[in-house]
Amino acid sequence: MRPPSLLPGGGGRRELVPLWIFYPLIFVSLSLPNLVYSGTGWFDTLHIMKWACTMLPVAAISLIGGVTLALSGPQRAGFRLDLFGAVWFAFLAFISLQPLWADIFAWSTYFKEWFFFAVLFAAYVFCYNLFDSETALRRVMWLANLNAAVNVVFAELLIRDMNGICPLIMNVPGNYIGNTGQQEMFGLWMAMAAMNGVYLHMVYSSPLYEGARRKFLTWGNLALLAFNSWGLWNSTTRAGMLALITGTLVLSLAVCRCRGECLVLLRRVGAASAVVVLMLAANIGTAYFGWSRAYTLINKTSDMLLNTSNFGARREIWITSWNVFKLHPFAGTGLGHYKWHYLEGQREAFKTHPELKWQFTYWAHSEYLQLLTELGLFGAAALFAAGAWWLAGFARALALRRPLPPGTLWGCAMLFLIWFDALFSRPFHRIEIVIWMPLAFAWANRTLFDGEPRGSMPDGLAARLFGAFAAAVAAAGLAFFYSGCVADKCLRAATLTKNAELQRAFIDEAAKSLMERDDAGERLAYHLLAVAEATGRPEDERAGIEQLYRSFRTKPQAKQLVELLRYARETKDLAMLGELSTYLRPTPRSGGGAADDEK
Repeated sequence: MRPPSLLPGGGGRRELVPLWIFYPLIFVSLSLPNLVYSGTGWFDTLHIMKWACTMLPVAAISLIGGVTLALSGPQRAGFRLDLFGAVWFAFLAFISLQPLWADIFAWSTYFKEWFFFAVLFAAYVFCYNLFDSETALRRVMWLANLNAAVNVVFAELLIRDMNGICPLIMNVPGNYIGNTGQQEMFGLWMAMAAMNGVYLHMVYSSPLYEGARRKFLTWGNLALLAFNSWGLWNSTTRAGMLALITGTLVLSLAVCRCRGECLVLLRRVGAASAVVVLMLAANIGTAYFGWSRAYTLINKTSDMLLNTSNFGARREIWITSWNVFKLHPFAGTGLGHYKWHYLEGQREAFKTHPELKWQFTYWAHSEYLQLLTELGLFGAAALFAAGAWWLAGFARALALRRPLPPGTLWGCAMLFLIWFDALFSRPFHRIEIVIWMPLAFAWANRTLFDGEPRGSMPDGLAARLFGAFAAAVAAAGLAFFYSGCVADKCLRAATLTKNAELQRAFIDEAAKSLMERDDAGERLAYHLLAVAEATGRPEDERAGIEQLYRSFRTKPQAKQLVELLRYARETKDLAMLGELSTYLRPTPRSGGGAADDEK
């Protein structure tokens, strides 16, 4: 049983955030972001609008809920912080203190990541307290599945270079990504939509759905499931496909152990899964006519099976990531700083693996490995221990055959789906994707840990301070994001003008924003170099090179490395050339074979 203060109408629960405000806001956060992008009116053409649609609704909920809690206290507000939420809050405290021992130098990156995790924490806390309607859960699944279907349409137009017929489609012809911006995230979004479809087909076997209503919901959901499954297979994203299989298996296992009518529900899960498999057959069957991307999928799958040691071209990235960890084993690189240490880690990896190819990436292509490098040994160990505790609670529920409601079954299946994908991809770094994880946790934890200590706050100063903290963080996040949006517009304006003074003014204005300060520093370097090219004065060129070097020290990237190496050769700056050359792949000694060209 849930505590009385969390039951509908109990303890003034609706005072925390009015449901007529909460549900529309959280629905926007969950169902809209993967369909929008910023466009060419912004410097960041992809993420700004996705962040806005995901994070601003949660910030508004936190602001309202935090003020209510601070003024009314937990009993009147109907607020409860469960033990899992307390653990999550402890993690937020850990990353808040990390600058005390970790070398944080890219503060824009750090604060973006910090607010990212703060949004996930807030989403969990308020979903745990407020999102308890299975009807609302099914509705948001429908909205998300419709979003996925529209993305499939967009992806089909993109792969055929027909995106010009609709201005709402990203201008990335030839890529099967819809408006998600990246193939792996498109595949994961399709897998999550398919998981929702399998669950919906299962619950529509309930006696609550009869007659025409049941037929409409069942067949409408199956049509969406089939269409989104087509998009999943066409994405050729192996991690997403395997994640869907994992989620479906977990759902089936939980149904077998925790539901009395398991045979009926399993048949429904099997029927929905058959639709997914049939769409794979259709995908393969139509490849000959050029209607699908099955040949690409078959080639990628064959490579995965024949080159198992390569882990889908991830082996070299993982070796480098392990070297990043070894360079910072206890303090970690700092939140969000993995990518700024990749070149450093690759330099170390070449010492023991000279056969590696030279490359650069922002991501470890395994969230667990990236968390290990960023949090350090102790931080990652604590986080993984919390995950193990949750898994133990799930295993205990299965072992005891505890009756789990449908929403809990879905929450567990969705969590396993996302976690499996995180083995090979980066869902934790796309807020519009991982925002579903707090919702899944909320639905799972209310039942899995029912009867365990809930960490309830007393009706006193601690609870009210927590509410004030939530509201203050929400307000700070809104201010942070607003300043970032203004700065992003300034950076975009700077790229559109040829007037040097006006361009510098825009860049200086953007540099005032903590969110965009690092990007502004990079743009300033290119501005100074362009000025030097126009004036032809050596001192102007030196100023531009020095600024580019400072930007590289803050955000070490391959593009800046190549440019700095060129400038160092041209200006005969042997000190800079010697330092930067250490990031390159070592040249084999005579008789050792020819090295690949540096890229």
